[in-house]
Formats: sequence, C-alpha cells, structure tokens
Amino acid sequence: MEIKVFLIPKNHEYIKRLTSSLAEAGVQVKLLKPFHYSSFSNLAKIIFYRGKGYRLIHVHWLYIFPFGLVMKLFYYLCRLLRIKIIWEMHNILPHDYKKSDKRNCKWFYEKVDAIIFHSRNDVQESKRLLGVNHDKKNIIIPHGNFNESYENGVSKKDARKILDIPDDKRVILCFGFIRKNRGYEYLVEATKDMQDTIVIIAGKILEKDAYNKILDYEKQVPNLRIFAKWIPNEEVQLYFNACDIVVLPYTSITTSGVVPLAYAFSRPVVTTSIGGIKDVVEDNIGILVPPNDSESLRNGINKLLSMDFETMGKYAYEYSNNRFNWGFIAREIKKLYETV
Repeated sequence: MEIKVFLIPKNHEYIKRLTSSLAEAGVQVKLLKPFHYSSFSNLAKIIFYRGKGYRLIHVHWLYIFPFGLVMKLFYYLCRLLRIKIIWEMHNILPHDYKKSDKRNCKWFYEKVDAIIFHSRNDVQESKRLLGVNHDKKNIIIPHGNFNESYENGVSKKDARKILDIPDDKRVILCFGFIRKNRGYEYLVEATKDMQDTIVIIAGKILEKDAYNKILDYEKQVPNLRIFAKWIPNEEVQLYFNACDIVVLPYTSITTSGVVPLAYAFSRPVVTTSIGGIKDVVEDNIGILVPPNDSESLRNGINKLLSMDFETMGKYAYEYSNNRFNWGFIAREIKKLYETV
C-alpha cells in the first residue's frame, strides 16, 4: 500500500530531514505551512490531495494553529474527509503555557489517532500533565540527529576570531531560543567565578523577561557574552565550533533539539536530568545534573572540562549517527502510518 501524508509545518530543519528520509522509505509527502499564514490555502490543498490518496496528516507542533477554534475546525474537516491525524509530541505543553494552551493540548491528545513520543518518560508524563487517564496508539522514537544538517567548515580559532572570543579561554555555550526554561540563573551562578572561562548565551529572544534578566547578568558577570538574535543556519557553526562544551540547564523540557545539535558539532553536553534528555545523554558523551541546582551544575561543568572533552565530542557525533538515525526513524514512522 502506497502511503501519502501531509506534514505540518514545512520550514524547519527537523521536517526537512524527516521528509527526505520518509521519501527514501517510500512515503509521499506534501508540506503545509502553519495555519497563521495559509489557512485557506491549506484547506484547499487538504481537500484537493485527499482526492489523490493523501489520508494522513502528521502534525509536529500545535503552534501551527493561531487559535483553538482553527485547530478544532481543522480536526473536524479531517474527520469529514476521513483523514487520520498523528501528533509528534515535541512538547507536551508549550513553553510558558496558559490555561487555554493546556485545554487545547488535552483536547488534541484525546482526538488524534496516534502519537509519536520521543521518550518513554513522555508517555506517562503527557497523561499526568494533560489530566487524561487513557493511552493512545503510539510509538516511541528518538529525536533525529542534525549531523551534516549545518555548515561545519570553520575552525575553532576562526570561529572565536569572528565572535571576538579569546583563544586562551575555555568556552561554554548555552544555545537556543531565549526563554525562562533555559535556567540562565543557575548557569550564571555556577560559572560567575570560573577563571579563564567565557560563557556564551546565543539565540533568538522569545520571552522578553528572560532576555532582560540575562542583560542584568551581563552587567554583573564579566565572563558572559550574549548574542540575542535569530541565528541563520550558516552561522550556527560559529557558536558550536567556538565552544569547548555545551551547557543546557533546562528547568523544564520535553525534548531538546539542542542536544543532538551539539552532538552534530562533536560537542559533549552538561544538562539536566529531566524529560526525555535522560534517555539521550550517556556517561561517555556528557554529564547529567539535577535541575535548579547551581552547585551540581558547577561541579558537572568542572568535571567535564577536566576530562578529554574533545574525544567525548567525537563519541557524541558517532552516538548521534547511530542512536538518532533517520533511516530507522522513517521506517518506524512508516509502520505507524500503515497501522493507522
């Protein structure tokens, strides 16, 4: 049986990798934009391609719907057209969610035909957080890797020169959207007295309050460098190649795309033992610490910097190639499509 599926949204590196891998596995894919920009166009495409055999829609993030009403209209149209819906749960709840977000996530969980989880932890945690007491048809697969997704030709020396980072310093990177779940306060407290060490915080501002706090930290902590901006794909390599290790002290998280991104640039990580992260950080490629604990974070950072972190980074790259293999992920998702 030939499988034809819609994927939403379209402009994301994860979706690009998944689309090409599904195509190699024999699945035909049509990409749709978030409904903010393309509601009528999306609806027209769904109706048109339903006549050409597209009977599945694979949704990744619920931010694709500008309002709960749009999400419900989308669902009922799919039911009318006898189209099945699969939700890949990158986040159980949006970051900094409101009550309405929780209601919408619970509603969508209860209505979809199947869910793709990225860790075993998420299966029960989703039921707990959303207040549901029944399981959904599901599979558990890891977040795919980003190996070879981004340009990676600049040397550490050149990357530091471009970012104006001294060659003789140890460099720690905290990368990703700037929002309060990143645990910046614990990172700053853990590193503020570290000698010969630079801490880089880099990413687009999503929460203004979190950004204002790290601006205050920058005034107090001389070893802190902030790059608060959207970072184009071709510039991602500058930040990862300039650093020695990646530190991600999340206070809450479902799945982290930054962990496999660090591995793609052969960088080991120090991060918190929460959510699905526990499943993807092993002793030879990183260190797990408790959340909301500056002392444990400091000890973890010092421990990793005292180890052969360059060799650990090489292990991380190979681990990512094997553990987060796109061919395996596409085959498992295709099996789910077939059963749905």
